[in-house]
Amino acid sequence: MCGIVAYVGDLVAGPILFDTLKRLEYRGYDSAGVALKSEGAIVVLKSAGRIADLEKVYQSRGCPGEGMGIGHTRWATHGRPSDRNAHPHTSGEIAIVHNGIIENYLDLRELLTEMGYVFSSETDSEVLAHLIHFYFKGDLYAAVCRALVHVEGSYAVAVLAASSPYLVCARKDSPLVLGKGKTAIYVASDVPALLPYTKDVIRMKDGEIARVFADRVEIMDREGQPRLAQVERITWDADAAEKGGYTHFMLKEIHEQPRAIRETIAGRISEIDGDVRLKLGMSDEEIKGLERVTIIACGTSYHAGMLAKNLFARVAGLPVDVEVASEFLNIQVRPRTLLLGITQSGETADTLLALKKAKTCGGRSLAITNVVGSTVTELVDGTIYTRCGPEIGVAATKTFTSQLVAIILLAIRLGRARAHLTPDQARKMLIELTKLPGLVQRVLEKREEIRKIAERYAGASCYFFIGRDYLYPISLEGALKMKEIAYIPSEGYAGGELKHGPLALITEKTPVVALATCGKKIQSNIKEVRARGAEVIALATEGDPDIAKVASHVIELPQTQPIYSAVLCTVAVQLLSYYTANKLGLPIDKPRNLAKCVTVE
Repeated sequence: MCGIVAYVGDLVAGPILFDTLKRLEYRGYDSAGVALKSEGAIVVLKSAGRIADLEKVYQSRGCPGEGMGIGHTRWATHGRPSDRNAHPHTSGEIAIVHNGIIENYLDLRELLTEMGYVFSSETDSEVLAHLIHFYFKGDLYAAVCRALVHVEGSYAVAVLAASSPYLVCARKDSPLVLGKGKTAIYVASDVPALLPYTKDVIRMKDGEIARVFADRVEIMDREGQPRLAQVERITWDADAAEKGGYTHFMLKEIHEQPRAIRETIAGRISEIDGDVRLKLGMSDEEIKGLERVTIIACGTSYHAGMLAKNLFARVAGLPVDVEVASEFLNIQVRPRTLLLGITQSGETADTLLALKKAKTCGGRSLAITNVVGSTVTELVDGTIYTRCGPEIGVAATKTFTSQLVAIILLAIRLGRARAHLTPDQARKMLIELTKLPGLVQRVLEKREEIRKIAERYAGASCYFFIGRDYLYPISLEGALKMKEIAYIPSEGYAGGELKHGPLALITEKTPVVALATCGKKIQSNIKEVRARGAEVIALATEGDPDIAKVASHVIELPQTQPIYSAVLCTVAVQLLSYYTANKLGLPIDKPRNLAKCVTVE
């Protein structure tokens, strides 16, 4: 969940490490550090706090270092945020930075302590430094290979030795990307950190270990056999990962949703045929033979899966189970079940583990993700890329709405293959889908109206979000966004569930957001909360003649099919949460205790 960077080249490493670390700040962190090769030794600087503060210490020390170094931002898992728990960790002339979880670290720590090693931190990662040092006899690559044999768990690791002319990088279940420059090699946990320096990247795969020199990369598998380094050319530039004049990345990414949705749709639909073109790794005959879909996801992606549950049943005639990945039990997965993993990063640890469990039961598997070459793509038969470009804000915005669009495309493809949708029915859905980017833009044009409402209720102690049908998952997503960035306790409910307990929490101080674009039933729920003194902010279809009679405030959204109104409501609740958090002066792009890519269980 933290960030790794490294550099081998002909420039002083320090400034490059600090610059690339700053470009990974969006992943979340509570401490930072660097290790720099300097005059035959390793200089280590690390501390709890911000990268900018550590950079000042580096400058006050006269900017030490040569053309090789490693850096890290840590999000605490084992041990509290502190100087001694910050990475890099050292042992003799060895320095390491590590992402992931070493599951057997207590056994390794006990063994290494008996061998005379002294631990200075509470972290699981420090065992790696000592273990590599134990095996180091002048060949850093061999030492790392031998050490990793004893490690259980997940890791992305970069290792530096004072006497070694190269770095060593390795990965298992945690992302690591190498960037090829003209006279240097760059290493990072994610592509945006590398873009100012190169667009040619190599995504390391599970089990790979690399020797990294300034002019080349040598990649081997677990058995030491050479692997071909597949170079990928990144088509988006560094500007896509900058704010572009917006106050926050989140606001920028909310406004990028019309473009992101167009990219998700582009080249995938045929209005003439009334069908969708997707590479699913399945024939139409296999799709016809499906009996069930099991969706595995976490957080925001789980809410996308909940919407898919309703949609797949209606459009493709398939019953759906939606499972929280961390609680997944694979007893319901059978050979005729389609397994669908949804993960914006493609590296979500719980989702990957659940997919691995489920695949032992057979059947076909798919992933919906935003990241080409991510780990999830190696586990499944087919991948639907959302093609959003980088999302820097921790709270998912454009990746979520693009997931919804990908789910709609998949539903139509399944429905057509199973003859559950006629060409004419599919054609009507696709025609309306092509209008969606423009409709989202019209919602964005209501930002000032939404801002005023958000600021009016920014002092609320809690929020309720209610919806029915396709809008129930969006009520959960709206509540999650309010919790994530505004820190306001919020609950999302199916409208009909209020009378079964939650009404006990409703008072005149409780703003209730009613998602009311999918039918009239929600109006009775609005009346229930209004009768208890609550203020109601209703998201309603333009021209609705009744909603203003029961709601305190009405935000009118363009008229469209119910499934697409879920996307419009999503954009509105994103803006509501954003402007609430902005009024409260909170760190919107880097909410406390959260990280962008959750690569630990």
